[in-house]
Amino acid sequence: MPEFAGVLYAILKRHPEGIKEYDLINLLKQPEQGVFEPELDFGDPLVLFQTHFILFHQLYMLRDQLLAEQSGDLSIHTTHIALKEYQPGQAGITETDRLRAYYLDLSELEKTGVNDVEQLLNGFWQNMDACLSDEERLTALSELGLDADASEQSIKRQYRKLMHQYHPDKHGGSLSKSQSLTAAYRKLI
Repeated sequence: MPEFAGVLYAILKRHPEGIKEYDLINLLKQPEQGVFEPELDFGDPLVLFQTHFILFHQLYMLRDQLLAEQSGDLSIHTTHIALKEYQPGQAGITETDRLRAYYLDLSELEKTGVNDVEQLLNGFWQNMDACLSDEERLTALSELGLDADASEQSIKRQYRKLMHQYHPDKHGGSLSKSQSLTAAYRKLI
C-alpha cells in the first residue's frame, strides 16, 4: 500500500466507529504522519479546498484498492469516513458514486482557483439553511429503516417499498405513517 494510503488505512483501523474529515486532517497534520504540513493555513480558502481534494482523492483511491483486493470498503463523507467490511459481489454492483470521478480526476484540482473556491463557499453558505444536521439525517434515515451509510439509490428503493406497504389506499396502510415516510424521504432526497 503506498505511503499516504497506508497512513490513512492505519488511522481508519484505529477509528472503527468512523471519523470526521476535520479530525482526520488534523491527525494527518501531525509531524509523525508526514502527510500534511502542520502549518497549513485553513483561513486560506484555496489551501482548505486543496487539502480537502487531496484527502478525498486518496480516500477514493484507497477505496478502489480495498474493493479490488476484496479486503474492505470505505464510507466516504465529510462528516463520517469509515472503514467497512468487504461484501462479496460489491465491486461488481457498486452504485455510481458521482463524486468518485470528480475526486479521482486531478485536473479538477489543477483547474480550480481561488475564485472558484470562493464561489463554492458562497454557494455552500447560501444553501446551508437547506442542509440537514447529522442528527436530522440519521432521524430521517431511521424513519425509513436505513443506516447512516445508505446511498441515494437505496433510500429511493426503501421509500418505494415502504410506501407500497403503508400507502393509505392499501389494506393495512396508514395515512400518518405514509406522511412521516414522505417527510423523511423529502429531507434526504
